[in-house]
Amino acid sequence: MYIFGGWVAINQKSKNKTVFLPEKEYKCTNSTACFNMDTITWEPVYTEGFEDALPRSRAGHASAVVNSRLYIISGRDGYHRAYNNQTCFKDMWFLETDKPPIPNRVQLIRASTSTLEICWIPVVTADAYLLQIQRLDNSDVNEWYDVAVVKGNSLVVSHHHSKPSSEEVDENKPIERLELSPGTTYRFRIAAINACGRGEFSEPAAFKTCVPGFPGAPSSIRISKGNDGAHLAWDPPANSNGNISEYSVYLAIKNSQSTESPSSLAFVLVYRGDSPSCTVKTTSLQNAHVDQTNKPAIIFRIAAKNEKGYGPATQVRWLQDTKTSSNKRPVDKMS
Repeated sequence: MYIFGGWVAINQKSKNKTVFLPEKEYKCTNSTACFNMDTITWEPVYTEGFEDALPRSRAGHASAVVNSRLYIISGRDGYHRAYNNQTCFKDMWFLETDKPPIPNRVQLIRASTSTLEICWIPVVTADAYLLQIQRLDNSDVNEWYDVAVVKGNSLVVSHHHSKPSSEEVDENKPIERLELSPGTTYRFRIAAINACGRGEFSEPAAFKTCVPGFPGAPSSIRISKGNDGAHLAWDPPANSNGNISEYSVYLAIKNSQSTESPSSLAFVLVYRGDSPSCTVKTTSLQNAHVDQTNKPAIIFRIAAKNEKGYGPATQVRWLQDTKTSSNKRPVDKMS
């Protein structure tokens, strides 16, 4: 049980000692307390933040708990009650009562020879995210390296810290960074952060930077629903490294042995040609795997080919709505 604010007695000071006079005067507080109903004990509450990021002292307010957040609504400040003057509030605040949950694994938007653009599904109770990386061909595969603390839910990764996250960093020395290498596989994990601290890390996800000479991934994927199936269109890769000779589109299909993990899904070829658009027939969509990671979605992968071969694929989730048949737009794009 969490308790916020309320009336507290003011300690009156005399010449030689502090005297507790409960009947004389009270004031409001903005402190937060936690009482464990199972152990019948008070527990410490840890929140960090600036004073202006906390609700003002108040009493007579309403409160509600949503997930792990305690929402404080309205109330009044009784600090000047002795002067028959009170301040009423018309605001709403929330306080974190627990660390954020484990995020879903990181997804890839697109890859180049020296960068990996990644994204992840936002955590409702997170203020920021700690992203870490691990190079798979490194002999010390158990070490993770910090990339950055990110406010949003996407990042173009081009480098990481040179020292493992397990080692202490000398704040008096500049942080050395290592650039990503071409044709190298990296693993990523992410943890959400809020005022109560850092949550647990997500499951790792592995992605590979492009090999020089191969085309990049197609971008700006557009999907609409038609009477004959799904109509897909896309833009050529920003870095084609030559002429694009053809594209391939793959569809994730139902597989009794597959899981929700993108790396374990089964894909079938549904289009191959030189046009940056195609139609996937309804008969093919009937066998599609519907991903339930966030919202129900059908998954496509699209890759481009030049004289040297195929480059990385762009993976896109096409949201499905069982209540309506209106056009859908792709979301959570990844390569």
